[in-house]
Amino acid sequence: MSSSTLSGPPPATARRRVAAVPPTAWILLACFALATLSLLGPSRATYDPTAWLIWGRGIVDWDFHTTFGPSWKPLPVIFTTPFALFGDDAAPLLWLVVARAGGLFAIALGFRLAARLGGVLAGVVAVVAMVLAEQFVYNFWRGNSEGLLVALSLWAIERHLDGRRWQAFGIAVAAGLLRPEVWPFLAVYGLWLIWKDWRGAPPWRTIAIVAGSGIAVIALWLVPEYIGSGDFLRAASRAREPVANSPAQADRPFLAVFENSHSALSIPVYAGAILAIAFAGVAWRRRRQDGPVLAIALIAAALMVIVAVFAEIGFTGNLRYVTLPAALVCVLAGVGWSRLLGALRGRFGLAVAIGAGVVALAASAAFVVRDARRFGDEMDQMRSAAKLSEALPAAIDRAGGEAAIKRCGPVSTTALQTQIVAYLLHLQEAHVGAPPRPTGTRFHPRGEGWEVKQTCG
Repeated sequence: MSSSTLSGPPPATARRRVAAVPPTAWILLACFALATLSLLGPSRATYDPTAWLIWGRGIVDWDFHTTFGPSWKPLPVIFTTPFALFGDDAAPLLWLVVARAGGLFAIALGFRLAARLGGVLAGVVAVVAMVLAEQFVYNFWRGNSEGLLVALSLWAIERHLDGRRWQAFGIAVAAGLLRPEVWPFLAVYGLWLIWKDWRGAPPWRTIAIVAGSGIAVIALWLVPEYIGSGDFLRAASRAREPVANSPAQADRPFLAVFENSHSALSIPVYAGAILAIAFAGVAWRRRRQDGPVLAIALIAAALMVIVAVFAEIGFTGNLRYVTLPAALVCVLAGVGWSRLLGALRGRFGLAVAIGAGVVALAASAAFVVRDARRFGDEMDQMRSAAKLSEALPAAIDRAGGEAAIKRCGPVSTTALQTQIVAYLLHLQEAHVGAPPRPTGTRFHPRGEGWEVKQTCG
């Protein structure tokens, strides 16, 4: 496969397709502005992000423990550590801005990549598919890292297509600090960079950068975990803890990943992706063109297989793990439908293409309505969860405040609320038990409020 088919500056037609798209800096600025404005609504981080906030605060306070809580992720804590310097109230909001801006940037890049490969229509279809994908917006709006993962991955692909290989590699390194599923692609790309620079003698500078980056990624995953828990592999052990109804608990975890995740996207999205692969396959066979489309399809398929293999060895394999391949499929879907209508227009004329588009929209309407309703339900759940967290400081005050609660004895709450209770009480999650205890203070969520029971021993 020649490098010209997969990298280098986009052709003139592609440049025209994206000429109206603002530069990346302006898109990023707009995403951060919108994310900041979003804080006017209910805004509280969920379980995992609150753990990252506790760890960031622990690093600043020299009280760093990772023994309990979710699996360690380096990149979020790189942000939450300096955010801790701004105080307990500001730090969660600062992280939410980053997480939400990352998700919005992912959507913008989804549009730009699809438009680059298939025109403006492809970009519009990709955006709609991403927004309506199950739990995509829901997750990054609550502070999870999936939006950032998709943004970094799409950005790396875009930088590679622009011929900016080292920028692509650097962005991919950042993505590798969010999910280990990215590591194989990072390793392959690094080896490809070494091969490209190998001209009669080993490119020692390239080798040093690639090897150093790989060592840094592994060190940032393992060393802080060892410092915080005494176990280099605590994160992996935590990720393999049984989760009810997850694919890992099925009889055939590998297949269960695909069965569990098919609902993330609708049938028209999958159909569009298949069309994109078909058109690209024909173009590649005839003229060695459309390599990027085929490469994106291969990456999406490989990611799904990696998640499925991980499920076989005990990792949960839940829906959040397939966010990245789902986003890539959304990009392909936009390209596929755009290519189909373009081919119909070229062969049969504009009227036929418009008619086919109307038919496709009509056939997709039921799926769009269903996904839009699901999106609304997810946003309602997010708002309820945020309001529950926002009500916790008042519940703490009713119980006498932080000092009185700590004097009263052990603190407990439900399993999914341990992090937020620990954060607001300046405790580690290890000090907030999920099961009820005979003495101490128990915080029990009731709707969007809290029931507090105290038996001081």
